[in-house]
Amino acid sequence: MQAGPAVGQSINLAEFKRFALQKLPDGPLREDILSQPDEISADEYLADCRVWLRLARLHR
Repeated sequence: MQAGPAVGQSINLAEFKRFALQKLPDGPLREDILSQPDEISADEYLADCRVWLRLARLHR
């Protein structure tokens, strides 16, 4: 079993942002992802994931 990100570790969002730019339709989810810095803390990432999941549900 793999451990999660270590405390203080940053998450690189460059590839995720590229996906959003190429595959997601215009809207709040895409704009929020693209507005993020290229690297964020693991805590910020987890908090943002909750927001992204809620936004994704709105666009089903």
